[in-house]
Amino acid sequence: MIYGMYLSAQGAEANSVRLDVLSNNMANANTTSFKRDVPIFRVNPPHDQHEGALNPLPGDLENHSGGISLESITTDFEPGSLITTNSEFDLALKGQGFFQVGNAQESFLTRNGSLSIDGDRRLVTADHGMPILTTDGREIKVPIEASHVAITPDGVVTPLDADDQPMGKLGQLAVVMPGSLDELVKIGKNLYTTEGRVNPLEGPANIAQGFLEASGTNSVEEMMELVTSSRMFESNINMIKLQDESLGRLLQSMPRR
Repeated sequence: MIYGMYLSAQGAEANSVRLDVLSNNMANANTTSFKRDVPIFRVNPPHDQHEGALNPLPGDLENHSGGISLESITTDFEPGSLITTNSEFDLALKGQGFFQVGNAQESFLTRNGSLSIDGDRRLVTADHGMPILTTDGREIKVPIEASHVAITPDGVVTPLDADDQPMGKLGQLAVVMPGSLDELVKIGKNLYTTEGRVNPLEGPANIAQGFLEASGTNSVEEMMELVTSSRMFESNINMIKLQDESLGRLLQSMPRR
């Protein structure tokens, strides 16, 4: 492949990935506790198509790069702002940490604290119907006699009767952290999994009842980046077309035997 076309193709591919990531971020601008993805690119050194990397560089390549390619896609776990809902089944984590949902055999992590009570009186996630787990891995079942549920900042769940009197503690919600945020893998619907070990959050949890965490997407910033990436993608495609047309004219100008 002609070197210039190769570089333009690399640029188009990189910006296509960036557009996909940014579009997904924009689509989740109103998704509770969504964490935006950030594509990371690397600049490749100039290289010869046959010889590989060039060192030292010939004079005509000294001021040129070898194009860009995708290094990784990371997730920005910066905590989002809190939205007041005044619902007793809406929880938001202030600061770091994740709720554990699922069961003893398979559990997932999430920051989405939108909960409900299912047909078995279990406290479950509103989006997935997965039980939210306690520090000892148990599900929480709310007594049918309970009129309300109170949840303290450190996650202790207490049912209240019609007179707002406590009926005994049901357990303490688990708030955990993975060994590294880089170990987390998005599996959709604000759920994360990890093959590494998860540990209780260091220090007390800070759970806000009656609140939800807003999406981490800033619509204005993402839109600006979308416009920029779209123009860069279009420029690279136009460069490929231009070089293809130039090559075609060159071939047509060559004498035929």
